[in-house]
Amino acid sequence: EELILQAADADGFATSDQLVAAQISAIDAFRENGVFSKARYERVLNLQGMGPREFEWRLARELMTNQYKAGLSQTAAATREELVQAYRLEGQQRRFGYLLLPQAGFAAEVSASDEELQEYYDNHGADFMTPERVRLQYLELEAAQLETGTEVDEVALQALYDEQSEKYVTPEERHARHILIQLQPDADTAATEDALARAEAIVTRLDAGEAFDALAQELSEDPGSAASGGDLGFFGRGMMTPEFEAVVFDLKQGERSGPVKSAFGYHIIELLEIREETATPLAEVRDTLVDQLLSETRSEIFYEKHELLSSLTFEQPDSLQGAADELELLVGETEWITRTGGTGIGEHAAVTEVAFSEDVLANGNNSPALEIGTDHVVVIRILEHQQATRQPFDSVRDAVREQVLADKARALADEQGGQLLASLQAGSTTLDTIAGERELEAQQTDLVARNVQQPAAELVKRAFTLPAPEAEQQVYDGFITAQGDYALLALDEVQDGDFEALPEVARTQAWNGLNRVHGAAELAAALGALEARATIRIPEQSEDR
Repeated sequence: EELILQAADADGFATSDQLVAAQISAIDAFRENGVFSKARYERVLNLQGMGPREFEWRLARELMTNQYKAGLSQTAAATREELVQAYRLEGQQRRFGYLLLPQAGFAAEVSASDEELQEYYDNHGADFMTPERVRLQYLELEAAQLETGTEVDEVALQALYDEQSEKYVTPEERHARHILIQLQPDADTAATEDALARAEAIVTRLDAGEAFDALAQELSEDPGSAASGGDLGFFGRGMMTPEFEAVVFDLKQGERSGPVKSAFGYHIIELLEIREETATPLAEVRDTLVDQLLSETRSEIFYEKHELLSSLTFEQPDSLQGAADELELLVGETEWITRTGGTGIGEHAAVTEVAFSEDVLANGNNSPALEIGTDHVVVIRILEHQQATRQPFDSVRDAVREQVLADKARALADEQGGQLLASLQAGSTTLDTIAGERELEAQQTDLVARNVQQPAAELVKRAFTLPAPEAEQQVYDGFITAQGDYALLALDEVQDGDFEALPEVARTQAWNGLNRVHGAAELAAALGALEARATIRIPEQSEDR
């Protein structure tokens, strides 16, 4: 990061305070009801042990590095020859046959003695361990569960309503219809005069009493509204072209305009109806605003209690009870939690990680306050700890037997499958012959691409690793699948991808994809060069740090 920052600075990259502020304002964690909240911003940072100055410094550095990396990765370009060659492989298709020899058939031919089971258990003890686990005591603090203990301040409620008044106002809307005579933006004088004359002729017919909707259906060149008599429905400000909007919002209900020119041509507009601006009264949104005020109050209470919780559990590192009494919280207890997690608060990775940390597990201290949600923290300590232990043989006998039989079945599949593969490669048998002898059915694909859904992905992937067949000779392969079946493949045909046959959109997408690959490669090379040229000194840290 430091290398990139130095290189970015040397190349003239910069980050303004305005850009940093805009980025911060857009972060959801710092917003309340869709609006940036400075109090929430400072509170969230404080919970992470960070002040605004440090966060803004870090964010500015991140924006700088992102600019530099984007400048490299987003300007790389592949040549057409590289793209054609890449698509030869990427768009390649293959046709092959395959036969699956089921794992169950091999499993039926193997058995295991008690001595073999015991020997496997003795040699694979690590596979049959009860994992290390802990039970925790914890204190939980969540803003949503806090009692505010106060009545709603009516003055504050009114102030909040006034502050958010725009949210509760439905702007004025107007219902209009129009007849459009189209005119291209670059139309010459003659075309413009002709369009205006046609529009004025329509106005004359309307003045003579002809129906607006009938003329719109007959003469309007707006394909979206002509069939409905030119009806545009209700719309508010900012939805139409400026010239059109200015006239519509200046008309009175029932009035009609003369020809109005816009970027689309000449309009004759009639205003049918007006919906006045309406404001939702405070009484109708009271519950929402009360919830918002109470939420803000809970957040403030949470922040104060969070600070006190952190202080008390740090000052009394060997117990949670003192903090519980002071904050009127209950000390909870978890079920068993392993390093991979558990239930309840054990579902959170932060809890699991800290529970098995040296300070909490080995030293027996309380944890710091761990954030497991928005305005939701827990402090944990070890209640009970069990080291990983080996399970008794009798309790895992069935699992041992299952594993021994599976290993034997795989070994037999590998042996017999290998023999069949050798026969195929020698030309002494075929997939269909093997299938008939085992009462199975060999399958045959059409030409398929790499990302085809059928057959199974591991069969397709393996088929695409084989060399292309020569002189109409099949190429054979065999392997054990993830399910333990033995798969025999017979590759028949390879057809390279034809870039020129792709639709234009697909060619563009392929080119963009290869450009991204080149961009990533150029960025990696540039960073490698920066590191190679730099003198980097990393101070040694003492053992207690």
